[in-house]
Amino acid sequence: MAVYNLSGSGTQGLTPGTTKLRVEVITFPLIFSVGRATPPNYYDIGLLRLGDQGSYYPAVAIDATDVLVPCPAGVTTLGYSLFGTTNIRVTEA
Repeated sequence: MAVYNLSGSGTQGLTPGTTKLRVEVITFPLIFSVGRATPPNYYDIGLLRLGDQGSYYPAVAIDATDVLVPCPAGVTTLGYSLFGTTNIRVTEA
């Protein structure tokens, strides 16, 4: 089970057989919005994209302080674009 601390934007290779990712927001950007869900949902934190050999699935918004992202079979890459000062910790499961 690998753990990655990410900021900015880029791609991160994933361990073969990863079935889900736990994404924790460590540092929020200076400007973001809070929705009305319980627990709160957030906007303008960052976006994730799961990839398989150079092709990517649709973007997934980081909308909570702790997000579970299911990984389809064959996913090998995590693309990420984190806004402002956002830092996240991604744990493979």
